[in-house]
Amino acid sequence: MSGLDGEVADEPADIELSAPEVLADAFLTYERYDVTLVHPDGTRDALLRDVVRIGGVVGILCIDPVLEQVVLIRQFRLAAHFATGLGQMIEIPAGRLDHDEDWEAAARRECLEETGLAPTHMEPMFEVVATPGVIDERTRLFLAVVDAAALPAQAGLASESEVTLPFALPIEDALRLLDNGRCYNGYLRMALQWLALNRGRVAALA
Repeated sequence: MSGLDGEVADEPADIELSAPEVLADAFLTYERYDVTLVHPDGTRDALLRDVVRIGGVVGILCIDPVLEQVVLIRQFRLAAHFATGLGQMIEIPAGRLDHDEDWEAAARRECLEETGLAPTHMEPMFEVVATPGVIDERTRLFLAVVDAAALPAQAGLASESEVTLPFALPIEDALRLLDNGRCYNGYLRMALQWLALNRGRVAALA
């Protein structure tokens, strides 16, 4: 149960995997697998598992360290509408990698598409697999420095039927979004929690 440095960490699974049964192939691919999970004592469990294929995703925490503001977006999400009745979610810019696109290149592209702002500086924050029970989405989050004063009223990629409404908040107001019930987007909440722990690192970018 240990990682390379001897600390507790995720580790590879000893499995035997069937070929995928494709249950749906549309915007996303939905697959079913027969899995044999081999335990350390040699015993085995037969499992039936479904996976929605998404792949690499980037999320971007946009900061203007001079104005001490966070740039966020509002975007309609049908699944959130079903889940909470609050379909106009507050989010950080995010999106899937295009084919063999580099992680940072994807983050720069998504930042520009969804906020209308080109980052002047980017650095990685952390990686997460948000819903490993059913989705193979692996997300790398980046910190991006932007000029909040140049924020447009609307952004988004028309070819993807995407409409985003960018806006800026003082950092303190953005952190209050963590209050219970104010926002539900997981990447937003993780990014803001990172920000709360790294205020000094952000201030040094000014």
